[in-house]
Amino acid sequence: MRPDLSVIIVSFNCRRELAACLESLRAGAGRLTIEAIVVDNASRDGSAEMVTREFHPVRLIANKANRGFAAANNQGAVLASGRCILFLNPDTVAGPGALETLVRTLDGDTSIGVCGPQLLSADGTVQPSARREPTFAALLHQYTPARLLRLFKGAYERYKLADFDFRTAADVDVVMGAAFCVPERVLAQVGVLDERFFVYFEEMDFCRRARQAGYRVRFEPAAQMTHIGGVSAATAASNLFFCRSLLRYIRKHNGPVKGRLMAAVLWLGMFNREALMLVGNLAAAAALVAAWQTERARRRLARARAAARFLFRDGWAALFEP
Repeated sequence: MRPDLSVIIVSFNCRRELAACLESLRAGAGRLTIEAIVVDNASRDGSAEMVTREFHPVRLIANKANRGFAAANNQGAVLASGRCILFLNPDTVAGPGALETLVRTLDGDTSIGVCGPQLLSADGTVQPSARREPTFAALLHQYTPARLLRLFKGAYERYKLADFDFRTAADVDVVMGAAFCVPERVLAQVGVLDERFFVYFEEMDFCRRARQAGYRVRFEPAAQMTHIGGVSAATAASNLFFCRSLLRYIRKHNGPVKGRLMAAVLWLGMFNREALMLVGNLAAAAALVAAWQTERARRRLARARAAARFLFRDGWAALFEP
């Protein structure tokens, strides 16, 4: 019998969080029939072995290399047989009935193509987990010196839904990729996640394509999940992945000429920011070494190395890659 919901979880070196996530699915499912599919991106912490040993009958795809978030989710979607598909981060814990609420929301209104839950931090505070489509002005405020001058602040706050009540169900432009549920029929029509986004912005791209196909994107706070955040992302590399995905998104949705011009302006802002990061973190590391605070100094040096990597090597690829 076809399950109501397929839950696809992409994991990378987060065994403990993945176990907690899988354990929460039963309570989250309520009266739904579900299947769980874990796609492990070559974790080195025994995550794949743990799934095989402790979570039968969870289906496991064990990749030999890290294929990225979008590609790994697509691998899981190929195997999924549910009426709906939930793309779920491993650092989430589903609250009682949360999965059932998402599916019932989609079942109750076929014009909804994507549904996302309310995300809570570990301390129970509400995380902003929806966005408007970002305007160029909003991105200028976020990534260029315009932020220091408070230019385009209103556009940035509109993008971040600063005026939104995250306790109220509403249509939005984008729900956070940590947890978003899609009917299988919508996925078949809109298409799978764009694998050019290794990680970050794949959910924004999918939500945009769903809206262009005539579907609504719904934020549903009656479905609650705890989201730790940042568990699978490598700190030194995550900023580069984010910048690359943002620039790809801008180029994809604004045409070959306008998109590249917009991306170049944003890249200059990123370059300036990383230069300040490099100088500031090197100075802070030197002061911390002088004060014998070696562990804090190491963290500062790690951030300085990441900034240097962006400035002198990988950041250029983010601008010129196709």
